[in-house]
Amino acid sequence: MEKELKEAFHKAKYQENSNLTESVWHNIVVRNKRIIYIKLWVFSLTGFASLIGLIPTWKTLSIDLAQSGLYEYFSLAFSSGSAILSYWKEFTLSIAESLPTTSIMLSFSLVFILFLSLKYVTRQIIRGQVLLSI
Repeated sequence: MEKELKEAFHKAKYQENSNLTESVWHNIVVRNKRIIYIKLWVFSLTGFASLIGLIPTWKTLSIDLAQSGLYEYFSLAFSSGSAILSYWKEFTLSIAESLPTTSIMLSFSLVFILFLSLKYVTRQIIRGQVLLSI
């Protein structure tokens, strides 16, 4: 029994694989490329979706601005400057109340998402050198 155990341990002795390091390094490189492509596609699709979402949002914003009467307040500011100087607090509160805040926030958030995704797409292209590795 002891003799058999010695032979089994002798046969099971660790033998280094000569191409193990290259194989591990290759798998790491392939995994990093895959991650770069996934991030590139996710950020590209997010940017494209926000760009498509901007079209109806800008239309809604322009309609809301036209209905709010904000243009009339600005025309009053340019036509009667002395009245604005004496009632500037009421004038600024009137402008603040007439702003369509939800449309403005939605539009600016989509613009922010678009620019942020463009930033990350360019970062993935530059850092990952996606164009060179295709």
